Amino acid sequence: MKKIVGIIGGMGPLATCDLMLKVIKNTDAECDQEHVHLLIDNNTAIPDRTEAIIRGGVSPLEELVISANRLTAAGADALAIACHSAHYLLPELEKIVSTPFISLIDTTTKRLLEGNNKTVALFATEGLSKAGIYQAKLTKAGINVLVPDDNEQNLVTEVIYDAIKAGHPLPRPERFQALIDRYRERGAEKIVLGCTELPVAVKKYEFEAEFIDPTYELALEIIRFAGAKLLTEQE
Repeated sequence: MKKIVGIIGGMGPLATCDLMLKVIKNTDAECDQEHVHLLIDNNTAIPDRTEAIIRGGVSPLEELVISANRLTAAGADALAIACHSAHYLLPELEKIVSTPFISLIDTTTKRLLEGNNKTVALFATEGLSKAGIYQAKLTKAGINVLVPDDNEQNLVTEVIYDAIKAGHPLPRPERFQALIDRYRERGAEKIVLGCTELPVAVKKYEFEAEFIDPTYELALEIIRFAGAKLLTEQE
């Protein structure tokens, strides 16, 4: 019997849809019954994670716990959070919530280690970059992590918050492609899309590089956990 996975979403809604779509597209299923049983809580009441990390805003913890308990009560055997920055609260969540979590950060770290990468660039929210979750895990594993400076981070933030979360057209997308190229020239073997909005932006604006898409990696782990069949090709 396949297991049920609950997704804590709403951070943001498009990123949540992207995760669900990648689970569906990467499941080897010939009928409805062979797909993963997903429960989605698109909880848009969860406070902004970067505001909490950087500027001492309202903590997302209470709403994350509400979503986790709601999904657990609905029958979830495991939970996944469709947001990188929210993982800074994962240690606290795991103390409160009995249902196990499939960690987006751990899944991505495992993928990078399997690829024998020596240097990667991390494009993420300002909050996640400042929290240093990826940097700590990857540096410990011997992987050098390059992160944008303050001016470069402003462009990454524009892509995340203005172009995807707010849905505004991105002025001069070539600026972001130039930023990607700059980090490749600095030695980054892979660009880690460390915000769940960024894979949406990459697809929409057709940015090019050797990307690591953590949403895709999480989708594969969800399929494995659920006991469904996995396709071998990335969608």
